[in-house]
Amino acid sequence: MSDVPRWRRIVGTILLIVGCVLVPLSLSAVWVRNTLLDTDNYVSTVSPLASDPAVEQAVANRVTDALFTNADAEQRISKALPARASFLAEPLANGVRTAIERVTLRLAQSDRFETLWERVNRRAHGALVKVLTGGGSRVTTENGAVAVNVEQIVENVKKRLDDRGITIFDDVKVPPDKQQLVIMQSEDLEKVQGAVDLLQTLAWVIPFVALACFAAAIALSRNRRRTVQRGAIGVAIAVAVMLVLLKAGRNLYLDAVTTKKSTPGAAGAIWDQLTSFLRTAGLTAMVLALVIAFAAWVVGPSSAAVKVRGWWHRALGPRGSDAEATPAGPVATFVAHSKALLRGVGVAIAFVVLIAWNHPTPLTVLVIAIVLVVYLVVLELLGRNATAVPAVDS
Repeated sequence: MSDVPRWRRIVGTILLIVGCVLVPLSLSAVWVRNTLLDTDNYVSTVSPLASDPAVEQAVANRVTDALFTNADAEQRISKALPARASFLAEPLANGVRTAIERVTLRLAQSDRFETLWERVNRRAHGALVKVLTGGGSRVTTENGAVAVNVEQIVENVKKRLDDRGITIFDDVKVPPDKQQLVIMQSEDLEKVQGAVDLLQTLAWVIPFVALACFAAAIALSRNRRRTVQRGAIGVAIAVAVMLVLLKAGRNLYLDAVTTKKSTPGAAGAIWDQLTSFLRTAGLTAMVLALVIAFAAWVVGPSSAAVKVRGWWHRALGPRGSDAEATPAGPVATFVAHSKALLRGVGVAIAFVVLIAWNHPTPLTVLVIAIVLVVYLVVLELLGRNATAVPAVDS
């Protein structure tokens, strides 16, 4: 076969590179759509944060500061004490502050708080979507800050303090701005909001564009097997770069979004939790890409690949004269003549199912990969006794 025109090689290479770059973008878009903007998936993702020590401590600190600052506890205690005992106001106020911290932290560590956290997050999810696209009421983005309202927690703490005989906070009205737990703050929040909005819009488009790029690159290639192998390796590299940037970007993110009034520990915990699916999906995609690259290598012409295939055929059963003695049926003949096409169809279907799955997990990807491998093995078993048309390595 004569060499393909130069323009086909150039266009095919460009399409292959574009497809590899679009894969991590596709993962990010699907993550935004399925994790950040889907209520059930979002709630299930953030629910573990209720038992995260950093978030619990951040809630305790914020509620304590809000009550203690606005109540002017030291002055109230001083007025309640005799003039000769006024010097006890400061240590007593410190003791009250410690009591508030303990009560609030104990509340944050209780099962009741976990239920409250899940309910509040479910109710406030619509507001979070507004945050990511421009702001809302329950969750605010004023001055580039993302803050969660802790008013209900403040009221619960007041009740628990009443049970302990501490009533000086009963008439304390915490201003709205003091009821906000600042999770992150950044002057660049509008850029983040724009990126989220863009990814949400393209979530249904980018994966299929990437698939189309790979399909076109393979169709234009003379050596399709090698194109598949290179594309899979390219995807693995692109996703690995995404994971490295995600890891390195955590510190940059914390430096950019936290201030003295925000909660770096809570922001870090939220970053880790919200990006857990993206990290897991990235690792899964990278492993899957390496498996595809290995499979493309196995069917190649190298001596090592030939040895692997020889072991594979021996494991499947006898060949040669024993196999030739059994006449091949119409199904085996069809499979042998159309094996390359059937392999491509199987891989394409598996890829489409993976993209269309609402919230794929590593187990989902593993099951799809196993089904694909079984399908390829069945093709090999059905067509191994039939004489296929000799094919150029592709």
